[in-house]
Amino acid sequence: MRRVKEYYDTHVAFEDRRLDKNVFELPVTFRYIDKYIRPGDNVLDVACGTGKYALQLLERGVRLGLNDLSDKNMELTMQRVGSHPNLIHTATSNALYSDIWDRELWDAILILGPLYHMTERSDRVRILKRARHALKKEGHLFLGFMSRTAGLLYGVKNNPEGIQKSFGALQFWYTGTDDQFIEATKWFINAYFSFPEEIEPLVREAGLEPLHLAGIEGIFGENMELFHGLDDTLKQDWMNFIIDHCEDIHMIQTSKHHLCVCRPEA
Repeated sequence: MRRVKEYYDTHVAFEDRRLDKNVFELPVTFRYIDKYIRPGDNVLDVACGTGKYALQLLERGVRLGLNDLSDKNMELTMQRVGSHPNLIHTATSNALYSDIWDRELWDAILILGPLYHMTERSDRVRILKRARHALKKEGHLFLGFMSRTAGLLYGVKNNPEGIQKSFGALQFWYTGTDDQFIEATKWFINAYFSFPEEIEPLVREAGLEPLHLAGIEGIFGENMELFHGLDDTLKQDWMNFIIDHCEDIHMIQTSKHHLCVCRPEA
């Protein structure tokens, strides 16, 4: 995780702008957060990034715990929300080993980033088991995944020569990770990309029951520039369409990111 920490410490400005470009992520994710999280709930945001989810969660009246691996991410997050009375815990640490899990019994936990960077399946199962043990029985877990199909499209646009590398596009397609295709660009490090069909078996192995699987961007996936070129009225109409159809299998297949909402198995 040292390389991941260094990446986020040196790309904090880019990460802070990411949700300005991907305008679907917050609205689609908060569709489900607002369905299951209530004011006064204890919510843990694991790998909180630069605090944009944190700010909206606090505005909804939750009691919030924050963790991130990156010192720079946490510094910016604390500038945004550090004085809020409902911020109850913070930790700058590797999520797999952090003690923040055990500081509360949580009503909800967000893991919207770490699964991107755990290339070993055993680590992905391990963090989900930590989350399950830290959740209340009636709690909910929100998980973010990067799409392997979208990763291939990104690679075609940014590193088409990767198809000719022995550890390039073919290794990426069969394993979800590589070192000469996606990671030959400057925007990914220690990355793992999943197929939608592997998400349910993963969460069930960790003792969790999947409730929803949604595609964040739908048809705009790796074509976000199409959305940004529309006028405001068209943007809103397309936003509503994507939100209303985000659980459609075809929207899931074309999305760049996937959201899984689950709860502890009974």
